[in-house]
Amino acid sequence: MNSNLGIYVHIPFCLSKCAYCDFYSLGYSSQVAEDYTNRLLSEIDRWGAKLRRPADTLYFGGGTPSLLPAESIKKIICRCKESFGLDKAEITVEINPADNLEEWLCSVAAAGVNRVSVGVQSGIDDELVLLGRRHTRADVLKTVENIKAAGIENYSIDLMLGIPEQTKKSLDKSIDFALSLEPKHISTYLLSLEKGTPLYDNRNNLQIPSQDRSAEFYLQTCHRLEENGYERYEISNFAKNGNISKHNTKYWILTDYLGLGPAAHSLIEGKRFYYDRNLEYYIKAPKEVFEGDAGGIEESLMLALRLSKGVDFSAFAKKNPNINFEKAIKKAHLFKKMGLLQKKGESFSLTNRGAVVSNSVITELLLALEN
Repeated sequence: MNSNLGIYVHIPFCLSKCAYCDFYSLGYSSQVAEDYTNRLLSEIDRWGAKLRRPADTLYFGGGTPSLLPAESIKKIICRCKESFGLDKAEITVEINPADNLEEWLCSVAAAGVNRVSVGVQSGIDDELVLLGRRHTRADVLKTVENIKAAGIENYSIDLMLGIPEQTKKSLDKSIDFALSLEPKHISTYLLSLEKGTPLYDNRNNLQIPSQDRSAEFYLQTCHRLEENGYERYEISNFAKNGNISKHNTKYWILTDYLGLGPAAHSLIEGKRFYYDRNLEYYIKAPKEVFEGDAGGIEESLMLALRLSKGVDFSAFAKKNPNINFEKAIKKAHLFKKMGLLQKKGESFSLTNRGAVVSNSVITELLLALEN
């Protein structure tokens, strides 16, 4: 297993809040952004001296990382290189296609950014309005041109399924649009109505696709992407020619990662911790909150099943000799007959149909371990 760290940097600034978003973010202030950048630099120094380990991925998430000045992104990358090496690292930044990023992208690319994640969500302008997005279809086209002009070849796009008023026809149009952008990676997300968001508050006035309808959308998306050369390597993620997200994969295989910033989570040497959702406190004196141990059999099995590599029960049995896997294996064979799991070699993995009901499949397998 790769022992290199992944580093996540949360940039908690947005110009406006999307109607579905409950991520931690605040309005942008240049002074606060500068203070925050300085705190991040100090934290990178502190953790680098404490951990003394190399990292091979750096991910700027948010919020809207592209609101942070390019010079600040450059400083953070340089400090991470000093503290964690970042030798041949994947350095990703999330961007909002509503912003004019031509110069910004060129600057961060020169600083080392070699992967970009674009929050497209939909190729239909009316759907983007319902989601509260600031960008349009035309903005996405311009942004992708700017990414290419900056010399960044590896870019990913996000697509959202189950948007209010979405139909199979409109989803097909969004998928067509996504494919026309020629990304190396596509992430798909089912819309989740979170309490406290405008979409949740207005849910009774909107035509929200049912769970069955959303499941159909997911299978439709899987089929379209796979027939165009994208492999589903995780429940929600598709890559072309092996261009997986190296950083996000660390989360699924329980490789150590360090999260910096308010609301950021970490996994270091089997321990999980996080920082409170409070930017002011983080700038003044960041304090880790211990969350618990990681890597138990239940979590390991659940995360492994999210990936297309799936679960090799014999390998799990060797690592966990005190657990009887016979009932779980019998259950897995039953799910295979039902078309929810497939077997490759010694490993069981979710089919596309199985991914739709992944929570139920995983729960049943875990229950089989307890009996």
